Amino acid sequence: MTSIYVARQPIFELGRGRYGYELLYRRDASIDHAEGDAGHMSAEVIVGALLGIGLRALSDGGVAFINFSRAQLLNQSWELFEPGSVMIELPETVECTEDIIAACVQMVRAGYRLALDDYVYSERSRPLLEIASVVKVDILGLSRHELDRIAHQLRPFGPRLLAERVETATVRDVCAELGYELFQGYLFSRPETLSKTDVSAGQLAIIRLLNLLQDPTATDMALEAAFQNDLALCYKLLRIVNVAAMGGRGVTSIPHAIRLVGRKSLHQWLSVILVASLGRAGDVSHELALTAMTRARMCELLAATSHPPREAASAFIVGLLSLLDVLLEIPMHVIFAKLELSDDVRRALLERQGSLAPGLRLAEAYEKGDWDAAQALAAELGIDRDALPDMYVQALTWAGERLRD
Repeated sequence: MTSIYVARQPIFELGRGRYGYELLYRRDASIDHAEGDAGHMSAEVIVGALLGIGLRALSDGGVAFINFSRAQLLNQSWELFEPGSVMIELPETVECTEDIIAACVQMVRAGYRLALDDYVYSERSRPLLEIASVVKVDILGLSRHELDRIAHQLRPFGPRLLAERVETATVRDVCAELGYELFQGYLFSRPETLSKTDVSAGQLAIIRLLNLLQDPTATDMALEAAFQNDLALCYKLLRIVNVAAMGGRGVTSIPHAIRLVGRKSLHQWLSVILVASLGRAGDVSHELALTAMTRARMCELLAATSHPPREAASAFIVGLLSLLDVLLEIPMHVIFAKLELSDDVRRALLERQGSLAPGLRLAEAYEKGDWDAAQALAAELGIDRDALPDMYVQALTWAGERLRD
């Protein structure tokens, strides 16, 4: 069995939140260029996604956008999927020949949906445009005038327009004005407008508790008093600790939780609560929180298996806080002024340097589908590169469960 490298990138629908995910994949760590073996890996990737990982787990109930190679289209591999669960994506690298057009027509007649990736209009490819449900437009570097021209050219054919490589909310808003309905990018994770200058009272209360847990002189009584000032937080923490740390039994109070679980574990769970609470305002924020928690768990797993091992608890915090500036819309240095963090954690987050930084960079590379960078960083950390896919799926599952608690 070969390793199946699979990551995912969210796709949002205007006014309705998350629409689905594009699955990013590579068959095997030994392959230098994924695009060169696309025709050979198609069936393996499909079987791996369906049986090995689980398509539902990867798409979380949304639509899974999956790139199909020429060979995959011609051998009708799409029949392995339920029609409503997938959007078959035709890359721009697949030449628009008569047999490809015929295969796509057959697929659409069978109830499947077609998306055209990085589409550029031509008379030769017009038959595909007429049956496509979605057309993806790479908007990076395009002016408003160019985006408008493309939208006017494609709109008469009826597909939904997806703006690809959207990195900021401002760009998303421009595309929305021009009629683009779907949006894809790196979670709009660039902190373009950090308008806030301070954290809210509720967020500050959690941060104070985090710092208190880090203080070796703080008594259990002081911690209990701090939690009692926020009953909702107290209940949430006890519920999570009961379910996740104690097998669903035994924890009845904050002092009891501290004694049974330990301050380090409580600090970790309180950090999870902080990030999870920021993902409730909207679907993009929810996805950012999910990404931060996935990174946290993956960084923890990477630290534990690296050679020599890194501090897993610190690696977890690095991954968890790596998107906090975007979630809070506050510059990272303002947040750090209120958080008691070690120098290693600060260096990893602010400079991407130090012993904890390679694990964070590896997690970031993997989630973007930058397989070459991920494999190089795995080698640097002394981690078996074929272990990365399983770590990612473990982290994704863990984060999804915690965000639903």
